[in-house]
Amino acid sequence: MKLEELKIYADFMKEYGLEYLEIKKGDFHLILSKKGDIIKESKVIEERPKVDIDKIVEESKHSAQELENIVYVKSPLVGTFYRAPSPTSPPFVEQGKEVKKGEVLCIVEAMKVMNEIKSEHDGIIREILVENGKPVEYGQVLFILEVRPCK
Repeated sequence: MKLEELKIYADFMKEYGLEYLEIKKGDFHLILSKKGDIIKESKVIEERPKVDIDKIVEESKHSAQELENIVYVKSPLVGTFYRAPSPTSPPFVEQGKEVKKGEVLCIVEAMKVMNEIKSEHDGIIREILVENGKPVEYGQVLFILEVRPCK
């Protein structure tokens, strides 16, 4: 750390009348204290959440994530999102419209290939989260679908 950076922290302590200042940024850890103060040594233990790699891998294999009767339809690839088969055609689906399993919801164009994204469930489109012609990322949520029980 450069002297100019330390001066900024020291000025901050002086301005606000602080006796002690501790700064943590990633791997960087700085403790400043006024002369005469006793600093007690303490061990910092960061608990990191346990990550279940198998669960993450399994979830990434699915194009939709279910939560109760809501399904988040995600993009299976990076590309450009299109709501209709052509600029003059009506959109495949509208918000509030009922859809059947296998029905085309949109197209994601990747490398000049038009990839149809189909519904994996019967249900109702609750939200369309991407604007027509906008780029999408792999795993980005495109639609929120309320799943309907099979009739």
